Amino acid sequence: MSLAKDFSRLINCEENSSDKNKICTCMSCDKINNLSHPDFTIIERSSICSDIKCGSCKSSKGQQIRECVISENIISKSRFKPFMGKHKVVVVNQANYLSKVSSESLLKTLEDIDSNFLIIFLIENLSDIAETIISRCQIWKLNKISKQNTLEILLEKYSDREKDVAEIMSFGSPTLGEASDMLDDPIFFEERQEVLRRIVKIFNSPMSDKLNYSKELTLLYRKDKERVLHELKIWKNLFRKILRTEDTDENLETISILKSIKEKNKLKIKKNIENILSTENNLKFNAIPSLVFDKFIINLEA
Repeated sequence: MSLAKDFSRLINCEENSSDKNKICTCMSCDKINNLSHPDFTIIERSSICSDIKCGSCKSSKGQQIRECVISENIISKSRFKPFMGKHKVVVVNQANYLSKVSSESLLKTLEDIDSNFLIIFLIENLSDIAETIISRCQIWKLNKISKQNTLEILLEKYSDREKDVAEIMSFGSPTLGEASDMLDDPIFFEERQEVLRRIVKIFNSPMSDKLNYSKELTLLYRKDKERVLHELKIWKNLFRKILRTEDTDENLETISILKSIKEKNKLKIKKNIENILSTENNLKFNAIPSLVFDKFIINLEA
């Protein structure tokens, strides 16, 4: 998504500066940054069309990217020239959630599209999207940046925050984007430390308290899915960190919180990671949250 936004700014920038280190402040780049550019659109699973009476949007509940959303934001917009910029850009996030009808409705547009209208499909696995879509697109495969290169880039960008960078890089294996988001979030460390304390408490609690935690996750998931997924990621990164504590700085704040569990059997820790991956996968395919979280808690290796 970061690359898609950068690319959209580049092709619509009003200044076209050759200085790579200069942060452009032109109106076009600013509007794309603020997601208010009339020629820049992001389609998510949660996107709905402008028709408040649309039954399709109400019934989908964010499970798929519906045909009405595609028709309004891609097919209809492709018939008109850019309003403000040089190009219209539509970014379809998690394109593997395009419904079958949505995919089929796009085919003619993809064949006849003008050069000033671009559609960017973001997807983790090509096998999850229709071959008829793939055959009409250019494919850009992005490889993960190595941990060492990520560290070097972060230290250059956040030269006055070496301790924070070291703390984040020791905690799991964050991507460059994830690490930057953490460093830019003023409450990230406070929130993460609170989750870590809660995890330690859960391990030392009776099963009744653990199941109460499952209920809390279920209720929170209905209100704020992203927050729960973020908490699961902290669980996952925690266990990965425990497996590598021999390679980390013992003075880091996170290590002090992990003292009560970092000596656990490595096989059990690996099983816990598999348990979390399974939980994330079940949520991805819309399993019943209460059952998913109960299973997650029951299968935790103490």
